[in-house]
Amino acid sequence: MSTTAQYYCPRCGLAALDTVDNKLYGCTSCGYTYFHNTAAAVAAVIYHEGKVALITRANEPGQGLLDLPGGFVEGDESLETAVVREVFEEIGLSLRQPRYLFSMPNRYEYHTIRYRTVDVFFAFDIDDVAPFVANEEAAALHWMRIEDIDLGQVAFESVRAAIRRLRQPTA
Repeated sequence: MSTTAQYYCPRCGLAALDTVDNKLYGCTSCGYTYFHNTAAAVAAVIYHEGKVALITRANEPGQGLLDLPGGFVEGDESLETAVVREVFEEIGLSLRQPRYLFSMPNRYEYHTIRYRTVDVFFAFDIDDVAPFVANEEAAALHWMRIEDIDLGQVAFESVRAAIRRLRQPTA
């Protein structure tokens, strides 16, 4: 076990929780083990008139950078339900029938904790857009051609990788 950081055990409260491997933590005092498993997240690739919807993130991580609408899957919902909910929460569009594209691993760092996620990408094709209202998650909405997106302005590696993949003729 490593001793690089001091973590407190949720069972006994002592500063004895130590890293065993990349997802397992163990308490050297009471023997408690904690698995920090991969979290599921979703992202929407929404196509309208040859462009894709991107938001400007309103919060950290990646505040001020571009992202696809999406977020974490809640414990009582399917991936499809989560992507529909997240799109509505972030950009106000009520969409149905997401089309699975692919998934990618990601690392999401928030308040010094690194979460491992598997990001699941879904596509939607829409004919009409609703007026966007900035909110606590999305500061702005942009419609951009996929080839015009500056990857240096995209918040997460998984989304950058997804955009690179979508730019390929066989995507």
